[in-house]
Amino acid sequence: MRKLQLTALLLCAAMALPAAGCGSKSSSSDSSETVAERIANGGDEPGEAPTNVYQNDSDHYGVNEEVVDMNQEADQNDTMFTLNKVYSITPEGNDSEKYIYFDVTIKNNTDKAYTLNILNNFYLIYPDGNEKYGDIKTELYANSHFNSFNPSPFEIPANGELSGIVGGFAVSPQVEEFTVGFFPTQEDINNKENVIKVNVSADEIIADPADILK
Repeated sequence: MRKLQLTALLLCAAMALPAAGCGSKSSSSDSSETVAERIANGGDEPGEAPTNVYQNDSDHYGVNEEVVDMNQEADQNDTMFTLNKVYSITPEGNDSEKYIYFDVTIKNNTDKAYTLNILNNFYLIYPDGNEKYGDIKTELYANSHFNSFNPSPFEIPANGELSGIVGGFAVSPQVEEFTVGFFPTQEDINNKENVIKVNVSADEIIADPADILK
């Protein structure tokens, strides 16, 4: 049941994104892959030509950008966001990738509750500009192996907050730094004019933390 819910979430998040016309300059040479397919495939890997599905529509995406450090609170669209920790997990028997998760605090300063999800509201930006999107298998892994985890979609209560682990992203073992992007959309999943970015260095990533694993 959980797998079916996450699959439905993937389809909804992909549909919420703009049509292929909002891809990057490289999208014309890669027209065979739709926006939905790129989201389903998890985005680009380092060294590929960036497509930047989330950001390239300059009229709507990321117009209001706030860059903060780890453990520094950002304030956008009546939402307070803090990236507390970043975890890297290497699944047993899988040496080809590692899973990235976030410990976050998201505060809702409005009188209306809303839901967010990892596929629509979060993404990674590699140093070369490529973007990485959430991966369903990382959520399934966390549901089975973490002591506490917030699967998508997760609710942010009215005048309240969510605090805990969300994710994740399947990345190459060679990835050691990136920027975390967060869209504080509230209840309108297409409202991505505001974006909060947090640069994460290699020494800020906690590898295989025993305290969060069962």
